[in-house]
Amino acid sequence: MQIQPKSQRIFLTIIRRENKICEAAIRYLKEKCDVFEKKYLLPSDSFYSLFQKGEMGDEQDFFEWKALIDGISEWEQSRQALERLTN
Repeated sequence: MQIQPKSQRIFLTIIRRENKICEAAIRYLKEKCDVFEKKYLLPSDSFYSLFQKGEMGDEQDFFEWKALIDGISEWEQSRQALERLTN
């Protein structure tokens, strides 16, 4: 089945819009992670590894930081899936 040019343009427009939403969400979450990185003088990837090993404690900040990192990962996966649709 052939996709009509107009439908294809609409599809690509939607994909680009969704990609921009993903990028904005990723930027926002990274900015929130930056606050924790500065507060605890620790890069997010190092924190995540230590947290997963149970070496960071149970402070509320740490659970929020982990959730932010998980959110970045989920948005990245969505962005990559959108890119695959246009390639």
